[in-house]
Amino acid sequence: MRACVLVAPTVGAGPRERLNAALARVSDAHGMAVEVLDLPAADHLADEIRAILDRGVECVVAAGGDGTVAAVAQVLVGGGVPLGIVPMGTGNLVARELGIPLEVERAAERLACPSSFRRLDVMRINGRIYLLNAGVGVNAEVIDRTSRRGKTLFGVSAYVGTAVWKVLQARPHRLEIVIDGVSMVYDATDVLISNCGILARGLYPNGPDIRADDGRLDVCVVCMKRPIEYPWSYVMRLLRMRNVNRVLHEHAAACAVTVRSARPLVVQADGDIIGSTPVTVEILPHALSVIVP
Repeated sequence: MRACVLVAPTVGAGPRERLNAALARVSDAHGMAVEVLDLPAADHLADEIRAILDRGVECVVAAGGDGTVAAVAQVLVGGGVPLGIVPMGTGNLVARELGIPLEVERAAERLACPSSFRRLDVMRINGRIYLLNAGVGVNAEVIDRTSRRGKTLFGVSAYVGTAVWKVLQARPHRLEIVIDGVSMVYDATDVLISNCGILARGLYPNGPDIRADDGRLDVCVVCMKRPIEYPWSYVMRLLRMRNVNRVLHEHAAACAVTVRSARPLVVQADGDIIGSTPVTVEILPHALSVIVP
């Protein structure tokens, strides 16, 4: 196999040396031809990847975090060339969801010895591709208020303190949510639109079985009137009590989800703030091929 590895600029010198050494061992052991390049700037990324594919590369690998994975996926969606992932970011939620090893050496080894190729659904928002989730309300405000320095120092745990603070401050917003053309109105504190289940399972235990290849988006609407209702509903969900539905409302979308609000609210997708409401999230079923264990 001929592979091109695109390394995110956020990968430091030490981790990059480990990556290069791991790729060299894989190349020697399996005869895999590997080209390692810096991830091109966003405005040149599509042209650079197309040029790479024109050279006969059979796999394009994203070495970085979830943002890097989504950026490379943007170009590969709808094509036959698979995406490989070497997780080297903070959360690495896509890799965790797919069972890809988090150790650089093991992830590199899987590129040469893939067990299978999985066709994933992707989300499209304003022409951009996202893989994990999108949201409005508390989940977006947590991301908006968590500093990059905090994430660098503390990793995913940096979000915890901000999340507690935001839940305590949460106030309902009148939201119109349109799912596959059907409009619903909620006084909601949080809306999470999930393509992958790893984050949703942590926030909303015993919820639906959310998979990245089931051809649908899962929408969870949280309607808290008081801050105590979220931790209480969380415990109730763990105990599988039914009356928690007064706070949580779950829906599935086969085509698209639109969220509108009376005043603009920040919107996050895959852990980045991408704008404000209104927002429409489309699903493209089975649009991306990914190398998985």
